Amino acid sequence: MKLILVRHAIAEDAETFIAAGGTDAQRPLTETGRKKMRKGANRLRSQMRTIDLLISSPLLRARETAEMIARAFGDLPIVERPELDYRYPPETVLDWLVQSSADGMVVAVGHEPQLSLLTGLLLTGEPRPLIAFRKGGMALIEFHGRAAAGQGVLQWALTPGQLRSLKQD
Repeated sequence: MKLILVRHAIAEDAETFIAAGGTDAQRPLTETGRKKMRKGANRLRSQMRTIDLLISSPLLRARETAEMIARAFGDLPIVERPELDYRYPPETVLDWLVQSSADGMVVAVGHEPQLSLLTGLLLTGEPRPLIAFRKGGMALIEFHGRAAAGQGVLQWALTPGQLRSLKQD
């Protein structure tokens, strides 16, 4: 399995949005966030041909990010997974990955601090932050077979700016 972890793109400010009557789960991406993520998703598409499974947190900002990735890859279906909500511990994401028996390329769109902790769990066996994911940042972790704690190998980690600067085919 190859797993790309993606932090959602730039979203509306939490305090301002909630003060205006919204909830954290309803916070959408900003126009700047959408623009940058569209370019990032297109650059990701230029580097890999297929995604076998695209999963997303149910929170709006992650779902909108996943939708841009889905469009860049030909309107892939998106599977919402509650485990990718940042309020869940990273072990719940790993439990789902193991049970899903997903092979191939899996892309998971989520939140901090869960993604950093999940990366630590996958690479070292301990849920500790090894990579700080910026909004729109990504990391590829590869496993020989199924995902397992401490068995992942980091292939790359890209900031959003690095991702957008990749050359297109």
